[in-house]
Amino acid sequence: MTVEGWITLAVIVGVLIVLIRGLLPPSAAMFSAMVALLATRVLEPEEAFAGFSNAAPITVAALYVLARAVQKSGALTPAVRNILGDGAKPGRSLARLVVPTSLASGFLNNTPIVAMLVPQIERWADRHGRSASRYLMPLSFAAILGGTLTLMGTATNIVVSGLLQANGEAPIGFFEITKLGVPITAVGLVLILWLAPRLLPNRRSARSEAEHEVRQFIIDMVVDRSGAMDGATVEVAGLRKLAGVFLASIERDGEEIVPVAPSTILHGGDRLRFVGKADLVVDLRTMPGISSSELAAANPPDTNRPGYFEAVVGAASDRKSTRLNSSHTDIARMPSSA
Repeated sequence: MTVEGWITLAVIVGVLIVLIRGLLPPSAAMFSAMVALLATRVLEPEEAFAGFSNAAPITVAALYVLARAVQKSGALTPAVRNILGDGAKPGRSLARLVVPTSLASGFLNNTPIVAMLVPQIERWADRHGRSASRYLMPLSFAAILGGTLTLMGTATNIVVSGLLQANGEAPIGFFEITKLGVPITAVGLVLILWLAPRLLPNRRSARSEAEHEVRQFIIDMVVDRSGAMDGATVEVAGLRKLAGVFLASIERDGEEIVPVAPSTILHGGDRLRFVGKADLVVDLRTMPGISSSELAAANPPDTNRPGYFEAVVGAASDRKSTRLNSSHTDIARMPSSA
């Protein structure tokens, strides 16, 4: 194997390690790999940036813009509500979801379709007390199967067609793969409708878990700017596997990130919402890089309007009593164990 081959192999192994351990987001990992190959002259600049002129990523990016617009406007909410109904018959609701999804995936890229439908299905499941997990995985598989119906169904088809055309071959026709895709999709949908209700567990969403355990305790922490956690991922910051405490959501610039992935990068000023037992939640105050948002609220500006705060005095606290009045709870001067 040539030197370029060994360098390429090392870069591939490095990318796999980074992705498996969640050290960087996938986009950053892949871009870093391209830069490494470009810096070592394994790739020429024309080869490295040729992908940006390919129709596939541009098409997918445009459809993601559409997916975000649909998600923010809620345009699909009535359609999802009519398709799924009240969920009284889960098998029928599942069939009415996966069949149109697979057909739509044949004419729109499947990844943005899933991105558009996932938030709508989660809202529907929360509203009707159903488990979203029994619908989300079948949704993904149905969209993948629908991607085999036409050239437009998935970015992979477009990439392969572009490569054929770049090498002087005829591009794939729009319906050229349909004769193979239709039977594959039909068999796949039958298996989904048969196996999904039997194999998929009922799991509550992160929001439902938080609401179910709300009386344990909820605390908001803020990532310190230029602190130990600023710029680190959730997993690297040590917030992934906390004993008895769950990172339910992140609020950033008015946007809520739910659920929180291990690869999510923390930014200074992020508001982290933790759910867990009171005696364990207070231990978060000892972690470097984050501070309690309640401390700022404990000293509100002077106002004639009363404010109300909730405080938990730990069993191990040496504070014998806590002074409360109509407008202020003396939280800021409590011991850290309170």
